[in-house]
Amino acid sequence: MYKVSKLAAGSVIAASAALGTASVALADGYSAPRVAYERPSNWSGVYFGVDSGYQWSSIDVTSPGALVVAGPFTFGPTNFSSEHNNAVVGAHLGYQHQFGAVVLGIEGGWLTSFRDEDGSSGTCIRPTIAVSAPGVLSCSARFNDVLTVGGRVGWAAGHWMPYVTGGYANGAFDFAVNIRNTAVPISPTTLVEEAHARLNGWYIGGGVEWAISPGWTTGIEYRHYEFDAGSVASTFHLGGPVGVGPSVPTSFDATTDTVTARVSWRWGRPDAAPLK
Repeated sequence: MYKVSKLAAGSVIAASAALGTASVALADGYSAPRVAYERPSNWSGVYFGVDSGYQWSSIDVTSPGALVVAGPFTFGPTNFSSEHNNAVVGAHLGYQHQFGAVVLGIEGGWLTSFRDEDGSSGTCIRPTIAVSAPGVLSCSARFNDVLTVGGRVGWAAGHWMPYVTGGYANGAFDFAVNIRNTAVPISPTTLVEEAHARLNGWYIGGGVEWAISPGWTTGIEYRHYEFDAGSVASTFHLGGPVGVGPSVPTSFDATTDTVTARVSWRWGRPDAAPLK
């Protein structure tokens, strides 16, 4: 019993000393340190930026062929598939607003490929040549550019924002036919048919952005594009003694995938005040 009383008395004395010390410290103007809170990122506002990355396109082309007037060729039907992969660059402009942790926005963009390369080529037409052995023509197709407008839904997680995106897309594609036979009365590798098409479609994708400093964000984004099949008139270019053929309807069907890095500048509302 004596030991318990002694322990209780010691505890009271120690507690009194601690309270007394704290009272003296507060009286001297000392205050306990406050916990520092990180300033949350504000994703609201108008933004614009640039994109750079890579695209993979699969392009199917179908042409009924044509009889070349005043020339020795009869072009048969074309059913050709091309894989076109190359680098892309572009720009985007958008507006978004933050509701708590949810960020809703709309964005328009333009993405174009470096056009110095065509897609994979292969034998697509075997014309009948009256004056020599059958010749061979090679086909190629490529993705040119895409215009988009669509929505974004993001989740504000501090300086990071993962998001999904989707909307309308309009893509441009080219198709070309070149002759590969020196026995005919036009030079080798001469362009003999071409077609240009803009196809309506849609895209869906997602990405993540990082607020690297006030107003500046960077990120990475993936998109998949599906384009509606469309038909345009192809043009024949057979000059000299070979003659000129008529235009024929040529059908395009294409899909594209892109992965791009993004840098954006946002202006609008000031950043949120620190939490207290």
